[in-house]
Amino acid sequence: MLSDTLKTQLNLNDDQVREFKDAFDIFDEDNSGTVSTSELASVMKTLGQDIDEKEVGVMISEVDSDGSGEIDFAEFCTLMARQMEKSDPEYEFKKAFNIFDKKKDGFITADELKHVMTNIGEEMSDHDIAAMIKEADLDNDGKLNYDEFLNIMLAK
Repeated sequence: MLSDTLKTQLNLNDDQVREFKDAFDIFDEDNSGTVSTSELASVMKTLGQDIDEKEVGVMISEVDSDGSGEIDFAEFCTLMARQMEKSDPEYEFKKAFNIFDKKKDGFITADELKHVMTNIGEEMSDHDIAAMIKEADLDNDGKLNYDEFLNIMLAK
């Protein structure tokens, strides 16, 4: 149905893949193994997405690896995983964390924080950066994990 590699890359569980397959099969009216723009717009609305056919056309072009103008099941899963991610309330925070996490190791170091702050025009001393990290670093490992970063972002 869907390769384990792609399922892992898309961060989908078996239940989600089955749900996507059921939806895909319903709207693959001609049993061609692909879904057109208009069919996909119906699928997305059924799954609770508020979207029009024009937007669906753009989305299809982003995942349509063979350029057919239609999507197969793997492309459909890629598309749906992206949509689910965007509907995640933490989506913007995750994007922001990834901007800071230059090494992509799941942590923000003082150097990474300073780099981003400098790039956005915030000149800060090493002392100021260290103080920011220390204030948010709940496990005292000298760097920020996602939860510590999220606490900063949600602090009022």
